Amino acid sequence: MGELIMMPMRNTEAETTEPAMSNGIDFSVWKKAPRERTTAYFPTYSAVSKAMQAALRGWVREWFAANAEVLLRPHTAYPILVYQCTHPFSGKPTNMFTYDIQQTDALERAFASAASKLGRELKALDTKRFPWFTREHYFAYRSKEVVKYVMRNRRAIYKMLNVETVLMNSILKFAIIDLPKLGLEDSVVLLRRAFNTQLRRFSDEFDLSPRAEELLKIATDALLTKMAADAVVELPLAA
Repeated sequence: MGELIMMPMRNTEAETTEPAMSNGIDFSVWKKAPRERTTAYFPTYSAVSKAMQAALRGWVREWFAANAEVLLRPHTAYPILVYQCTHPFSGKPTNMFTYDIQQTDALERAFASAASKLGRELKALDTKRFPWFTREHYFAYRSKEVVKYVMRNRRAIYKMLNVETVLMNSILKFAIIDLPKLGLEDSVVLLRRAFNTQLRRFSDEFDLSPRAEELLKIATDALLTKMAADAVVELPLAA
C-alpha cells in the first residue's frame, strides 16, 4: 500500500477575504457606497472626486518643483502650471463630478479658478538660475496671459482634465455596475487597470501610474470618511 500523503488544508476564509483587502485598501467598503438616485449619492462621490483631484494637483506640483528645467519650455510649463492652480471641481448635481471638457461653463470655471491663483504661483517660482528671456515668461503680472495661452492651446490641459473625468467614471462604474455584476475580485482588477492606464495618459511629460494604488487608497479613504460623517449626522439625539 502506498504512503498516505496529507495535503495541506486550504484557508478558505483567507481566500475569501484577500480580494477585499489589498495593499492596505479595503475595497469591500465600496459595496456600501450610495446607489444612484439616493440623497447621499452626489455628496459622497463629490467628496471622493475632490480628494482625488486634490491629490493629482499635489503630485503635479511635486513633479514641477523637482523638474524645474521644464521652465525652459514655457509652452510645456504653462498648461502644467494652470492645471495645478485649478481648484478641484466641487461637482454639479446630480452627476457631474469633474471639469468636463465638453462643457463650456465647466471649462470657464476651471480657467477662472486658475487665474485667481496663478499670480501667486508664478511669484513663488525660483527662476534666478535661468536666462532673462526664460525668466520673463514667468513674471507674476503675466498670469492672465498664461491662462489665455492655455485657453487657446488646450491639448495638454484637456488631457489632464479628461483623465480626471475618466478616473471618476471608473470609480462610478466599479461601485455601481461592476461590483453587483462581477463581484469584488474581478471588479478590482478592472478598476486597477483603468487607473493605471489613465494615469499613464495624464501627461506627455511624466507618468503618474506608479501612484495608482495611492490614488485608489485616497478615493477609498474619502468614501469611508464621508460615510462615517454621514452616519454621525444620522444618529438619533439622546432623549
